[in-house]
Amino acid sequence: MKSFFTLSIFVCCSFNLSASFKNEAFTPTIKSVKLESSNSNFDLPIITLNSAEQINLSFDLLSNDAKEFSYTFMKCDALWEKSENIFYHDFAEGMEDQFITDFEFSENTTTNYIHYTLDFPSEESKFLISGNYVLIVKDVESSNVVMTQKFYVVESKTKIIPAPKIPITFDFKNTHHLINFTVNHSLVPSDNPMNEFRAVVIQNGRYDNAKYNLKPSFVKNNQLLFDDEKFNMFEAGNEYRILDFRDLKQVGQGVEEIFYQDSIYHVIPTIDYKRAYSKYKQTFDNNGQFYIEKKPSFGNPNLTSDYAYVHFRFARKIPLDSSSVFVLGNLNDGEIKRTFKMTYKDSLEHYEAHILLKQGVYDYAYASKKIGDQSLIWENTDGTHYQTKNTYTILIYYKGFNDESETLIGVKRFIFQ
Repeated sequence: MKSFFTLSIFVCCSFNLSASFKNEAFTPTIKSVKLESSNSNFDLPIITLNSAEQINLSFDLLSNDAKEFSYTFMKCDALWEKSENIFYHDFAEGMEDQFITDFEFSENTTTNYIHYTLDFPSEESKFLISGNYVLIVKDVESSNVVMTQKFYVVESKTKIIPAPKIPITFDFKNTHHLINFTVNHSLVPSDNPMNEFRAVVIQNGRYDNAKYNLKPSFVKNNQLLFDDEKFNMFEAGNEYRILDFRDLKQVGQGVEEIFYQDSIYHVIPTIDYKRAYSKYKQTFDNNGQFYIEKKPSFGNPNLTSDYAYVHFRFARKIPLDSSSVFVLGNLNDGEIKRTFKMTYKDSLEHYEAHILLKQGVYDYAYASKKIGDQSLIWENTDGTHYQTKNTYTILIYYKGFNDESETLIGVKRFIFQ
């Protein structure tokens, strides 16, 4: 029997174009959102200005019936705030509002959904300047915003030379990475480089712990040096755990049990124990990524893969003091979301979270957030070790004195261990 969840659709009434944008779906019936670049050099959705590269959006609408969606773009600064004093046709060609026309219905699944896809830019719609952008998707019938997704358009005008290292400070040398780097901006001359350039560094596609608004600590002969230990340091974390439920008829890696109940599959991962204060153990992961896939394989996995409630459990005899625990990974779009927040069960002595996910392979971990903090940390849950392999992306921004909008003039992705 096929199932469809009667979920109350809500649109974020506080959606505010003046606030910082996040990767977010504003209705619980939109799932499995992915924004990917055709440029394999990046794991973030980044394309090069005036190139043939495209970004692909895909998502599922949990429903028996298709809906019409439209989309538009918003130009932002490096902090993901709307660029002021700039209009749509200053940064893009083509119609400001367009329709998502490619969609297909799920096939032989117990949960009905419609799979939508969109490739952009196209011949009729191109970007004119580089920088940070937000894709805004709307429900045509209600005109409500249902989704926002971040992406980047870069023009390569700088040479970025990473110089990552282990911190020398005693308190951090075993647990953190220091991401220093040098930028050559000879193609972008500036009389005021301290104020006209800034950098952002992102670890494993995470926006919650990204380092924003980095300024050079030294400037000389078109060279910008970023080496401030106070601002360039990241908690190294640990290797991600892996959950494989591509096959719903037999257990895969990290799975204890699978059963079908109330018209939907349920996946019980092996109960996880804290790795904090344990020795580092090298394992192979995908630095937080996830992949939609079905076994046995037949047809298009985007249409034949089913949905299941995944019941995560993180064992701990007592709850963390003044902190919340979250499931971490790109399954949450790199943002802190309440749907991934875990609840502590005193009688069972564990945290738990029940998350609806599509069949596939997922990297995940557990991280905590203290009240008032803006980022998640590994220290008290899965531990943090300098040996951990992480993917880092450095982004360089420029805005001259007379420029209306901030541009993205360089990107460098690398792996550090």
